[in-house]
Amino acid sequence: PPPSADSRVFGADGDKKRANRVEAPPGQRAETPDRQRRIVPARFRPEGRIRRRAEFQQIYEHGTRLSGRHATIFLLPNTREVGRLGIAATKKLGGAVQRNRAKRLIREVFRRNNIATGFDVVVVPKRELLDASLTVLEAEYRTILERRLRPRRLDGA
Repeated sequence: PPPSADSRVFGADGDKKRANRVEAPPGQRAETPDRQRRIVPARFRPEGRIRRRAEFQQIYEHGTRLSGRHATIFLLPNTREVGRLGIAATKKLGGAVQRNRAKRLIREVFRRNNIATGFDVVVVPKRELLDASLTVLEAEYRTILERRLRPRRLDGA
């Protein structure tokens, strides 16, 4: 019999399927023009991190302390080919959001300026770091480390 007037399936339109569109295989996203491949920046690798408390303590005790406006940096030569970074962001700096932002900024500065190869670097950020731009932090980091790592002249000048 023909469909009644109050039925939910409307005659010939009842069997229509969705419009055909480009679909990705299951488990993958469709490649659309607005979602092009993103360039993934270089990562901060695990071999470049200082994680253990004993390593931090050793750097604090035997390393050189360098103070700057935005952070205090401890520097200790290591026997590795890669420079390692440790960040000691305490609650004095602020809440979790502020501490995580400071750590992200410090990691980016360390990654961009690969000056301290063969050194363990521990950075203790100060509250002023949160208000500084990345370029200011990079400039301070470079000047502090270059001043310390610059070969010393033996003629006394």
